Amino acid sequence: MEPSEFLRVAERLFRTYEEPMSAKRLVELGKRDQLFSDRLAGKTPWQTMKAKLSVHIRRYGARSVFVRTKPGVFYLRSLIEHPRAVYDARPWRPPPSRERVMVFPSERLDALGRFQGVEARWHRIYVELFRRQHCRPMDRLAAEADERYKQVLTYLIVTRGSEVLVYKRGVFNRVEEMLRGAQCVGFGGHVIESDRTLFSADDLGILESAARELKEELCLPAKDLARVGEGKGLQVVGLLNDDSSPAGRRHFAVLLRYEVGDDDMEWTSPVRGEESITQLRWVDVSSPDLQLWAFEYWSQLFLRVLFPTAIKAQPAYVIRRRHVLRPPHLVCVAGPIGSGKSEATKVFKEEYGYVEVNTGVLMSKLIGLPPVPVTPRSRFALEAWKFISRPDGPRRLAEAIADATRSTNGERIIVDGIRQRETIEALRDVMDGDKVALIYVRTPADLAYEFYTRREEKAATVRDFMRVREMDVEREVDDLIGESDAVFYNWLGVKTYRETVRGFMAELGIQGAAKGRS
Repeated sequence: MEPSEFLRVAERLFRTYEEPMSAKRLVELGKRDQLFSDRLAGKTPWQTMKAKLSVHIRRYGARSVFVRTKPGVFYLRSLIEHPRAVYDARPWRPPPSRERVMVFPSERLDALGRFQGVEARWHRIYVELFRRQHCRPMDRLAAEADERYKQVLTYLIVTRGSEVLVYKRGVFNRVEEMLRGAQCVGFGGHVIESDRTLFSADDLGILESAARELKEELCLPAKDLARVGEGKGLQVVGLLNDDSSPAGRRHFAVLLRYEVGDDDMEWTSPVRGEESITQLRWVDVSSPDLQLWAFEYWSQLFLRVLFPTAIKAQPAYVIRRRHVLRPPHLVCVAGPIGSGKSEATKVFKEEYGYVEVNTGVLMSKLIGLPPVPVTPRSRFALEAWKFISRPDGPRRLAEAIADATRSTNGERIIVDGIRQRETIEALRDVMDGDKVALIYVRTPADLAYEFYTRREEKAATVRDFMRVREMDVEREVDDLIGESDAVFYNWLGVKTYRETVRGFMAELGIQGAAKGRS
């Protein structure tokens, strides 16, 4: 279940029934009205609903679309008749914890040069960041509730020549439907206070932490257990900072590599040390079995840095439904800001004769504002969100797209900029049987940041970019991957990405504009 789906369902129910409700009531109505896209994970989905609403209110404050009207009861801010009806809950304070993790002030990273993704030239930041005067132990639960600090993690990959040790987390996921994976290559966890011994004070206990986590998560052969215990075989290869999610903003990882010992027989069938590690196996990085899209983001980052040649050979698109992807049709290209939607649209137009319908231009007419960049993006996004949040908003935008499509009289139409599932659903309805395809562009946050600074805001910091991606109007975009007929994976930048689009069209048998239409 995608986190934003709970919020989307809650908002729709509030607008339909126009009354405050508890989290349990919201889930009951959502299930009854069949608003959830898949079966709910876990035995208490109402607790998840309550948590998602509470976090949104705490995180965005007066900017949150949700409010509490009394303890455990929620509503939409726009439907509250009087400000006094809003209930201000006391901030939650975590109970004491026995585990104390090593942290440093997040602003310290700004002073050294904040980055998104992996920094392979790690030595300068490593030495400056992990000094005693900047790092200290902190109660783990308190640290999890405070984005002013970064918790230090170790994230370690185990290799055997060209092979990588791969596993899968968890017991329930939606990998097949959402085309997102829970496969991992990283072992590790928090650097804790006890890792910083007399012999590891200079590195904050990072190598000690990596060795401890490796011994806990895997049943190491005797020779490797001895090597790791002596601090041998562990190599720092980079630093990882991920500000693309709330959890990422509270953590900072040291990337390490461990090349296993010479005794291949001992490593033929690796053995897990923890129950949460499943499907433990070796995968050759040059093998088709290593499907990068099936890995969590941090694992993707690690693999891209350590094995760039192998990643270039990875298939970079997935086709789910071929029929709607062939002309005559209307193709919608969706994805977060910076994903490369516009670049894909450009290839469709220039090389395959598609005519563009730009939702930004249509929305500007609907809300009465000039499009971006004439209108600042923040203001345009706010007014667009107000419009699309109205009960008739998605339908009106869909009708505008359909009208613009019909006026072209073309067989190949491409639409850039749809952000809500309800708009796609309405568009398929108003197109009255004409084929409407959806292509989702999936781009890692670090590359998306590069795309964004190249095309729109060259001076934007990582934090500036993340604020733009987290605007209300953008929050449902990720849900569209589950509705898509195809997914483009933008792993390596513009040039390779264009080749992805061309390979996709060739597999579908769609000829370029200069070669005639299929």
